[in-house]
Amino acid sequence: MLVQQLSRVLSAAPLISPCDGIVVRHYEDATDAGRWVELINRAFRDETPPMRCWTVHDFEQRVMQQPGWTPGDLFLAHTGNGQLVGSVSIAFRRHPSGRQPALHLMAVRPDARRQGIARMLVAMLESTVWHRGHREIVLETHAGWQDAAQFYAALGYQLRTPTR
Repeated sequence: MLVQQLSRVLSAAPLISPCDGIVVRHYEDATDAGRWVELINRAFRDETPPMRCWTVHDFEQRVMQQPGWTPGDLFLAHTGNGQLVGSVSIAFRRHPSGRQPALHLMAVRPDARRQGIARMLVAMLESTVWHRGHREIVLETHAGWQDAAQFYAALGYQLRTPTR
């Protein structure tokens, strides 16, 4: 799988523009894990190439069991009626200067896209990273996912070194 590595240097804490009718909170309990898996599977189902289906076990291993992970690292966007419509998490990568924050597993339900939810979630994540003292954030996305690449470029993320 061809992966694009992107990064963005933060020069200030981002401004967060709220979305009407959307509430963002952090991970609370196992119910959130099941709803998150459903969101991820729905969000990536029609991508070319597709992402494999996730399970709650995958979530526990690839999100919750990451070194240093806390519930405050997972942002969950809900509608007023409680439907989960978007999510993003912070992961940490090894870096010569210590741990480097990474934007990880960004997803928005297809029927909720283009409403500012993804922008709001990224701004909230970046603000958290900023307030924790980090000034650069990285991410990886599949090179074939053009909508994602364009979205991140519009937010100021720039291509790093592509890898296979």
